Amino acid sequence: MTMAPAIIDQYFDKALPIQNNTVLTVTEVPDCEEKLLKLLESAMLRGFDNHARLTEIHLPMERFPFMDSKFWHVPIEDCGKAQVLRFFFEHPDAEAH
Repeated sequence: MTMAPAIIDQYFDKALPIQNNTVLTVTEVPDCEEKLLKLLESAMLRGFDNHARLTEIHLPMERFPFMDSKFWHVPIEDCGKAQVLRFFFEHPDAEAH
């Protein structure tokens, strides 16, 4: 079972207003390519909306071998056997706080 898009959006809404660099971990990884791509797109757009650039993605490449080393301009790293998805967001003012 994967998280509903509305629940994911709630997590983004709570995590991204923070004025620091943020790592958001999703423990229920989508089960298909289409859902994964929608989630990655949503993360990137939420970052833009909150002035927190998505700088890196970690996902289980074994489950998603079709993924390249980048999603648009965002590097993708393999998280190995961990069945999690991590989004790394960088806030431009994080070092000032």
